[in-house]
Amino acid sequence: MGPAWGQTPTTPPAEQGQPQPGQTQEQPPAAAPAPAEQVIPLQQLFIPQPGRAPATPGTPPSMTVPPWTPPVPPAPSQTNVPSPFPYATPGGAPGLIGGVPNLTMPGAFAPTVTTVRGATLEFHPTARASLEYSDNFFQTTSGAEDNFRSILGPGFTLFLNGARTFGTLSTTVDLVHDTASNTGDEVKVFPSMNLAVRYALTPRLALTLSDAFVRNDQAATVDQAGIRRGRQIFDTNTLGLTADWILDQVVTQAYYRNVLFFNESGTGNQDQNAPDQGNSVTNIFGVNASTRVLVDYILRAGYEFSWVDQLTGGGANGGDTTSHTIFASAARQLGLYASAGIMSSAQFQDTDNTRIYNASVFGTYGLPTGLSVSARLGYSFFDSNDNGNNNNGGFAGEVTATYRFARAMIQAGVSQDYRQTGQTGQNFGTVQATAYFGNFLYQLTPFINTTAHVTYAENQPTGTGNNNSGQSQKTLTYGASLNWQILRWLTASLRYDYTKQTDNQLFNQTNTGVGGNGDYAENRASITFFVVF
Repeated sequence: MGPAWGQTPTTPPAEQGQPQPGQTQEQPPAAAPAPAEQVIPLQQLFIPQPGRAPATPGTPPSMTVPPWTPPVPPAPSQTNVPSPFPYATPGGAPGLIGGVPNLTMPGAFAPTVTTVRGATLEFHPTARASLEYSDNFFQTTSGAEDNFRSILGPGFTLFLNGARTFGTLSTTVDLVHDTASNTGDEVKVFPSMNLAVRYALTPRLALTLSDAFVRNDQAATVDQAGIRRGRQIFDTNTLGLTADWILDQVVTQAYYRNVLFFNESGTGNQDQNAPDQGNSVTNIFGVNASTRVLVDYILRAGYEFSWVDQLTGGGANGGDTTSHTIFASAARQLGLYASAGIMSSAQFQDTDNTRIYNASVFGTYGLPTGLSVSARLGYSFFDSNDNGNNNNGGFAGEVTATYRFARAMIQAGVSQDYRQTGQTGQNFGTVQATAYFGNFLYQLTPFINTTAHVTYAENQPTGTGNNNSGQSQKTLTYGASLNWQILRWLTASLRYDYTKQTDNQLFNQTNTGVGGNGDYAENRASITFFVVF
């Protein structure tokens, strides 16, 4: 799943008759409808950041600049707190109930629309055709091999919009053919699916179900941190269940996340039984609560349990891990779109008796004219007596700044912290992850836009679930795309990406017999056509 799910819960409601932060007594009470600019069309939730590949490969790029959205504080360190859907609820707390207007998409023909128990279902068949070229398909250090990949991907998108229920389901089944030698089956089948549904049982209780499944062989699809390497086919599924419940003046949240990751052996031109290419199942349970005191102050606290079960493999990386995380925060609302506060977390892992403590200050600032900033700055203390890595630590935090112009959007950010890789995908143990990124989107015409992106990531093994050598694996990616809405139902995308990775051997990934396990670079270019019927 994408970054939007790792945010803090919604702001607790103020007491009746008390002003909202940044408002005066003369303004309407909390029950008044939210400002129009806070309402976000549902389909925007699934539009990726500029320059990044869609979560579902069959999703066409957006032709418009994404709308401005209020900034949300980053999640506490070491947590997987999901955020509610970012929609204002008429006459109530944001994110609990309320349908989304104009939930539709243009197609070549009139959509198939039906009504079930008062909710509207809209069905659109979709398809994509793509030709992709890579000059180092297997991502090897030497003996690079070219490949032309042809893709035909039928699929569909389903919208659900009702008084209590709204959501979307998008799926694509890619039929893939490669020209390089030893690439496995003549035609490979790569399905993908994204599901998100929200149901309000009462005005104060809402349930959210999300699920994302991907079968593919592109490392970046499952690991945007840049650790994974090679062309081994994998299957991954992330299921999420969230309950948001307002109890008087306390906003509570309970969530469960299940992450399945499986490598498929016997496919591709590399060593499929490398020790780190293991399968894993991760279960995450969490609860948290927040409340408002003295009008402008918000207090939060929570607990999270995580269990990473290494089914096969492991070797020098991964292994079973159980962790307990507690966190708390206190913030002051400085305005409608501004806040500042402090937060702290402590995580205890049974692997190597590892403990991670964090203390941070955080804040948000936004202007509906286009600026949105969210930041968390602090220090993480890493201690693991069993493997000798005690009393280590350093800067930890994340900063994301976005500015939306009339025809453009620019975004930049930096993050650094310890993270358990098994909680989001393939298990490489606990690493210290650092990333710098920038994205840019410019709308040339109402039907043509261009994007550019760059990301630099460093991942250093900590010795917990891996071998600490004091070095960092480094990955640089950059690229650009040109997108054209040829017809209201036909979109074309021309894209280029460059990837370079160094010190890959730190995580024991091997390409035995096809160029070793050292540094590699890859250039990739593609042209894709998306059709909505």
